[in-house]
Amino acid sequence: FGGALLAAAYFLLWARSSAPLDQKRLAELPRSSVLKDQAGQLLFATVGPDDQWRLPVALADMSPWLIRATLALEDERFDSHLGVDPIAVLRACGNNLASGRVVSGASTLDMQICRMLSGRPRTLTSKLTEATEALRLNAIRSKPQILELYLNMAPYGGNLRGVEAAALYYFGKGADALS
Repeated sequence: FGGALLAAAYFLLWARSSAPLDQKRLAELPRSSVLKDQAGQLLFATVGPDDQWRLPVALADMSPWLIRATLALEDERFDSHLGVDPIAVLRACGNNLASGRVVSGASTLDMQICRMLSGRPRTLTSKLTEATEALRLNAIRSKPQILELYLNMAPYGGNLRGVEAAALYYFGKGADALS
């Protein structure tokens, strides 16, 4: 057990300092073209160059209820891990071993961002790569920045990406007005 902890600690230190992360893709995420009036109200929008609706908004312009619900459902220990949640990994391993198949995952918001950036298939090798990239992401971005990235990148059905596009489509209001 002590050897496993030592190996995990070494892996964490190595990954935070040397794992690859395509920061250029973070800075150049596709966006929908928008036209707003003087008050900032959306008048017109088109899909982005990737045929996705992407209307990024600042974390401060998102409902706190939306943020809390996302964290509760997707990554309840988001504020306390470094990109990989060891408790979730142990839980998922136990559930998957007990059932003899994959029934539970352990991806954090950070890992999901890395998967969305790369488009890799869901394999064990991909998960390990995402874990190392997630640790690196945590070394270069703050938790609020990571949360904002996730909420602006997450798929919400069809070609809707991000909470603003989803809120407008499903509820006819911005992400700041969700309850």
